[in-house]
Amino acid sequence: MNYFFPLKRCLAILLLAVHLFNLAGYTLLFDYFMQQSDQQLTQQLDNDEYNDSELIEVKIALHTPYLSSWNAYERVDGEVEANGVYYNYVKRKVHNDTLYLLCLPNENKTRLHAARMAYAGKVNDVPTNAKDPGALKKNPAGSEYRQPATHFTIIHPLPSTGEKAQSPVPPLILPYTNAPFHPPQV
Repeated sequence: MNYFFPLKRCLAILLLAVHLFNLAGYTLLFDYFMQQSDQQLTQQLDNDEYNDSELIEVKIALHTPYLSSWNAYERVDGEVEANGVYYNYVKRKVHNDTLYLLCLPNENKTRLHAARMAYAGKVNDVPTNAKDPGALKKNPAGSEYRQPATHFTIIHPLPSTGEKAQSPVPPLILPYTNAPFHPPQV
């Protein structure tokens, strides 16, 4: 019997570790790998180790008065996700009323995000393919208790005599007075 006690303890610790990894560990692990990928890509961008032919230009209209145009692009850090693909900003420039961004696709982060979603779907037994007819749609917690808001517009008709209509709601009584107030003498 003495041999089984440490074995049970080790088995319990192992099962607890697997359970905790399934709860939040894989999320933290994928976040760590994504952060390392971002740092590596930023280092490459700072050292100009990228191909200019892979850059994608994005134009954004700016509605800011008195904005001066820039002669050249400047280095900028940032990222955006569009249609499941992550892009990192490389350079930006303002010309007239338009912001020009040169972006580079971040393939490592895109693959890591797709792997994270696939793993989460398998662990939680949720179909990852949205086109699957057997896919279940889960409602957010408590959505069955939310009732749709009904908006009413109440129109108070004016009398035909030209009199001023009285409001059906009494005027609001203010909780303060306009008269000077002195605190009581103790």
